[in-house]
Amino acid sequence: MRRIGIVGAGQAGLVLGLGLRRHGYDVTIVTERSAEAVRGGRLISNQCLFHPALTRERELGINFWDAYAPEIDGVSVTVAGEPGADEPRIAWRAPFDHPAQSVDQRVKVSEWMTGFARLGGEIRQRRVSPEDLDDYAREFDLVLVAAGRGPQFDALFPRNAILSPYSEPQRSIGILYVKPAGDEPLPAITSGLSVNLSDGGEFFGLPVWSVDGPVYGAGFFGFPGGPLDCWDDVADTEQHFEIARNLLRTSFPWLAGLLENTRPSGPLDALRGRVQPVVRQPVGTLPSGAKVLAMGDTAVTNDPVAGQGANMAAHAARSYEEAILEHGDRPFDEEFMRRAFARYWDRARYSTRFTNDLLEPGPPPDHLLETLEAGQEFPEVAHRFAQLFVNPADYLGWLTDPTAARAYLADVEARTAS
Repeated sequence: MRRIGIVGAGQAGLVLGLGLRRHGYDVTIVTERSAEAVRGGRLISNQCLFHPALTRERELGINFWDAYAPEIDGVSVTVAGEPGADEPRIAWRAPFDHPAQSVDQRVKVSEWMTGFARLGGEIRQRRVSPEDLDDYAREFDLVLVAAGRGPQFDALFPRNAILSPYSEPQRSIGILYVKPAGDEPLPAITSGLSVNLSDGGEFFGLPVWSVDGPVYGAGFFGFPGGPLDCWDDVADTEQHFEIARNLLRTSFPWLAGLLENTRPSGPLDALRGRVQPVVRQPVGTLPSGAKVLAMGDTAVTNDPVAGQGANMAAHAARSYEEAILEHGDRPFDEEFMRRAFARYWDRARYSTRFTNDLLEPGPPPDHLLETLEAGQEFPEVAHRFAQLFVNPADYLGWLTDPTAARAYLADVEARTAS
């Protein structure tokens, strides 16, 4: 039986471990925290899982919250008008072909850890340093490092400068979970994914199934030095909440009432920070000469502004599992590792390009604004843009090319008029 060691118990590592256990692999996951500590801890991230990634969870039988997690049936997009305007210059809504879903990572990780152990997987609770990996490389046939985006493995998996256009974080991020302060429900806008663009950055909102049931996730993504870059000195969740309400009033006034009759869903339900987007060399060489393979955020870290992170983790788990199964009993050498990553990157490159382009400083390019404006008039355009969040493969060759984008808009207009 092949022995697989996975360092890290996030979405990528756990879904891979659960999948391999179902094929009889001897899998050990090494993580710093217990399932109980994760569930009772601070908010980990805000994420929206789209249909392809959800399908994988359902195939594995690990989507334990399908019966009660709120469905995210579509996306609304707004773009701010002139400074001081109370209404957006662009506003439309488009349905998804299949509902998306957001489940608090604390819920997912804790339940998956329990399910993994129930399937016979081993969980070791300890912090792993790069120096520890040689011991794991001797113990296991294959070691994968899925320890997130912390700096401890940066030297082992160097930054790929060709695929990483940014050397610094491009957004200041503030995320908060809220729930109604009384008996009144949240406004109807909270039923879908809400994407809102202003001169200072973005606001994303969506319904979430959290540790205490349904909540609303409110995420601000601010340009460095701009009005939404205001989280560094926040002391606690209550202060975070007051800043969030004020930002809606000043930067997204058409959403000013969204948080007015709400309160933070818990003292640990806020998250602040910055994420450096980076693609790393996927194969690390240990002092002994043994090789280890990066996956998840350890291999490719995207800013969460496009909502691709958890989806990429799910795709990485599927892609790596398929590569491992197909490899059979052959040694997991460097050639295998590079092929496994290349297989994943063939999909991840679309999400990475989509996200990195959204991070570019300054106003959106003219052809993108023209496309968003056309979404108000032509449902086909709005639907096509909405599907980019589900599968960004269509982004290349369409919105990366102003000529192609404008040709498409002209074709839609001509077909609609005929």
